[in-house]
Amino acid sequence: MSRKRGVAEERPFTSEEVETLAEAVRLAPSVHNAQPWTLAVDGRSATLHERSVEGLHEQDPEGRDRRISVGAAVADLALSVRALGWATDVRWHAEDEPGTATVIGTHRQRATVLDRERARAIGERASFRRPFAGRVVPHLLRTCVISAATVQASWIRGGAEERALARNLARAARINRSDVRYQRELGMWMSEPSGGTGFPADALAETGLPSVGLVGSGTRLPDQERLAEWIGQESVLVFSTLTDGPRDQLRVGMAVQRAWLEATRLGLVGSVLTQPLRLSEVRTELRDELGLGGIPQVLLRVGFPPEPHVPHAERRPLPQVFED
Repeated sequence: MSRKRGVAEERPFTSEEVETLAEAVRLAPSVHNAQPWTLAVDGRSATLHERSVEGLHEQDPEGRDRRISVGAAVADLALSVRALGWATDVRWHAEDEPGTATVIGTHRQRATVLDRERARAIGERASFRRPFAGRVVPHLLRTCVISAATVQASWIRGGAEERALARNLARAARINRSDVRYQRELGMWMSEPSGGTGFPADALAETGLPSVGLVGSGTRLPDQERLAEWIGQESVLVFSTLTDGPRDQLRVGMAVQRAWLEATRLGLVGSVLTQPLRLSEVRTELRDELGLGGIPQVLLRVGFPPEPHVPHAERRPLPQVFED
């Protein structure tokens, strides 16, 4: 018996397992659905490498969104390895490879019901950039969502925090809307069938809070009071890190995806806002006004869907996930 168990623990990932892992990575959220990563599998080690993406020079000049996206894919990869019945070890590579992480299946370990449910949520998760149903997310569900995060996270609470967030989002929206080069680049992504938001920029004002998260040149911005009202009607989670380096952005991407998958598992939908936080002055002001213990990196809004079916964005074909 022990000999058979030892053989099972030493075997590499099977071809079926590799396909499952690749599919999980393919379904991870990313900036404009660009999927800025490649996957390499060797034995029981699955490595994600950050890849460059053309056309993000103005929107993501420092690579923040790209690394957050890679971190989200690492979360999917680790959860899938775990759901396949392997104990996992996530290893972030050295500073000379800041956008690389390896997930290792160290030994066989039975997956829990929670492991399998979270892995199943990978295929169910979708970006929902519309107003939510008019139902308050119960405290218990909010607790479950924030507990799944692996970095500092806090809910926006009360009128003062809602107004502070509204003020900073409105400021970022005005800056982004008036940036000609940013808008030219954004327009190219919005025209892509598999990228952007899935609806035209001039209609964003009808979508509530996301209208300020990804503002187009034709967006009709709400006043700050209206924006604060929208924030007060939603559950908005702020993810922050103590420092602001590449490794922090990878880790926060992983944390956001874990919380998002937990929300999906519980029947909620959500979407992220990162574009306002590309501006250093907005990050600093938001940190100070919300009294955060670190640098805000991502906003995640969650709520109940108003309709049962949430459309999914297109993805790269599965073979393109792997390294050449």
